[in-house]
Amino acid sequence: MINYFKSIPNTPRLIEGSNPATWMLEVIGAGVETKQSSLPTNDFVQIFHASLESEKLLNDLAYHAQPHFVFGELVFAKKRAASSMTQFKMLTQRFFRMYWRTPSYNNTRLIISVVLAILFGLVYCHVDYATFSGITGGVGMIFVTSYFIGLISFASVIPLAGEERASYYRERASQTYNALWYFVGSTSAEIPYVFATSFIFTIIYYPFVGLNESIGACLFYGYNLSMMVLMNVYWGQLMAYVSPTVEVATLLAILQNSVFVLFMGFTPPASQIPQGYQWLYHITPLKYSISILTAETFAKCTDGSQLGCRLMKNVPPSVLKELNTTFVPVKQYIEYVYEMKYDDMALNIGITIAYIVLFRVLAILSLRYVNYQKR
Repeated sequence: MINYFKSIPNTPRLIEGSNPATWMLEVIGAGVETKQSSLPTNDFVQIFHASLESEKLLNDLAYHAQPHFVFGELVFAKKRAASSMTQFKMLTQRFFRMYWRTPSYNNTRLIISVVLAILFGLVYCHVDYATFSGITGGVGMIFVTSYFIGLISFASVIPLAGEERASYYRERASQTYNALWYFVGSTSAEIPYVFATSFIFTIIYYPFVGLNESIGACLFYGYNLSMMVLMNVYWGQLMAYVSPTVEVATLLAILQNSVFVLFMGFTPPASQIPQGYQWLYHITPLKYSISILTAETFAKCTDGSQLGCRLMKNVPPSVLKELNTTFVPVKQYIEYVYEMKYDDMALNIGITIAYIVLFRVLAILSLRYVNYQKR
């Protein structure tokens, strides 16, 4: 390049020790500083077009642009350079590392879970759940704790998922990986953290509030709580994927939770929801998880030792009149007023899993087909 410019007449000479790149830019007039010279100015574009170098370049381009019978057509066997297993491994590793390096997200959930467990344990440690006020407070306790833990995860995951959108769009545009493996990575990275925080909460909370049926009942409570939190997390990711910005996703989340919180079956109780709004009650995703947790705790009566078998005290006469009885077991009250039935647990567990699958299917479709980039 230096020799080419030196060969052109009226080109300022290269000063010994100066930067050749800077010199070439100054010669063609693209330098930072404008050098004054007594030499006539050159039209380097016109000079190059009239040069032998330009002629040789055009001839070479014309030759190589034509198909040659010796060389076959360039064909790529695969759409992406990396195999599916490599994509799966690298994206899963990427999400697990991202979660490990984002302590504010996971530590927030953990700390809130522990604080909530201790707080409700202190409030409910001496509550008699066989009384009218005690069982009403007990159902409220399950509702508030599970809903709040789920809501924290729901709200926290939206910014995290939204921040990854920019890099995802760029990498998908270059066909770096399949959207399926990105989806698998984001799905699997949440599971250990959700189950860990939920079980830590349950281990502290369950015996602290006086629920001491068995270790198996405690673990079953933790499992169902984990599934509820996992559903909230995947729901939040879906909102981030279908929304143009994090702010819009957050507003949609607030709107949905404001509506669904009224139709979970606690306040108002399921038996008092007007007939015209029953469809909202049945499509509320969290309603089924709340029903599982409440029925397992207060509506279980299989061997006579559970809370559901105990007779309630201080029951209002209006409730006794509605039930047409003088003695009301806890199980009967829960199933009548809140319609959270122990016999429906298997169905509710299946519906909860179905909602999780639905949210993930909608999430992968959003990742694959929804794109808010402006080109």
